[in-house]
Amino acid sequence: MRTSRQIGSSHLEEMELILDFVEGFDVDRLLYAINGKHFDEDEITSLTLDIREQNGKLSRQKLHLFSFGKTFNKEWTTDDNECFDSSLKVSRKISSGTKGVRDVIMRFCRVRRKKSLPNHEPQQAINVSMISTPHYMADLFGMESYPDCVIELFRAMLEFYGTLDECIHEAIRVLDEEKAVDSNDRKKLELFIMQCEKSIKNQQHIIEAMMSNERLRNEIQNDPSLTSDAQNPVLKEWRKTDDANVASRFFHRCSSEDVNKIALQKALQEADGEPDLASCMTLFNCDKEKAKQINEAIAKFDDFLPEKCKRGKIPAIYLFAFMQWCSQSIGNNSFINYFNKRYKGQWETIKRGAMSYAMNNNQYDSVKKEMHKKLAEMFPKSSFQQSA
Repeated sequence: MRTSRQIGSSHLEEMELILDFVEGFDVDRLLYAINGKHFDEDEITSLTLDIREQNGKLSRQKLHLFSFGKTFNKEWTTDDNECFDSSLKVSRKISSGTKGVRDVIMRFCRVRRKKSLPNHEPQQAINVSMISTPHYMADLFGMESYPDCVIELFRAMLEFYGTLDECIHEAIRVLDEEKAVDSNDRKKLELFIMQCEKSIKNQQHIIEAMMSNERLRNEIQNDPSLTSDAQNPVLKEWRKTDDANVASRFFHRCSSEDVNKIALQKALQEADGEPDLASCMTLFNCDKEKAKQINEAIAKFDDFLPEKCKRGKIPAIYLFAFMQWCSQSIGNNSFINYFNKRYKGQWETIKRGAMSYAMNNNQYDSVKKEMHKKLAEMFPKSSFQQSA
């Protein structure tokens, strides 16, 4: 669990330092550095190839970075990061780019120095490298007086630094966006609730197994991985406070596993240990009252059907209309699996693929209207009503 926003702040400082170098790069600075190091054509060609290789790697990392940037601040937790430091996590997305800049800076140092710690190397080298010095003289004759290999090096560096500039700006944008979300308690609570709901759905098979097996339920609920405060500081805080407090305190400071444990506890608490309610609430993303209504409606489902069903099977349009009343977001397969496990009526249930075209049946609208009317009569005080 991450405890401080300041951990690894040097990674952001390094990105900003490299960005300053990239934005200050120009042809005069390059020519000054080449002359100062007395590079020959073979050395220049070798450097060009290295930079193009680094740009290829960085371009691939750029795709991952921009994809990551779209979702990172829409998730309440982070993962795949031992210390949960966002600046480190983001900087790793462009590691080949920052390494490439370090290599260039080192190659143009006046004196080759012994390596120090990786995080400190660029800050030290950048002060003594000829290509990054603020004090240099423009070449009197310009690029035209140099061989083609120098022009190719300049082009390769422009392409590489252009890619790196995009990556660093995106990385800084992601970190600034994280700061904005972190200062908005309402937004953090929304993200926390969304992630809990997603986690509950992902653990539906566990919840169903627990609710149908008391021994398994007791084993899981009493397992130290859930009960130990030392192992679960986030879960401990949730137990003694509330969602809002935890959402605010631990945004991007804990793992997905912490949320899984909280979500599991929420599902069990809200269902009060009743066998079918936890899985129903999980699947349909509803409260306890609605879950009870869904289960009751399934138990009495024959009341919504014609007196005689064709071929002895429940018509797909009736199940589709019922599914729409239960939830607008559940998938056909998940719904059919849940319904078929619990329906004990006189008719044969249908398979998962049978509802694919139910909505296009010309009788669907009238069936839906009639069924929802009967459901409203069955549950007159229900706060949940689908439009007919």
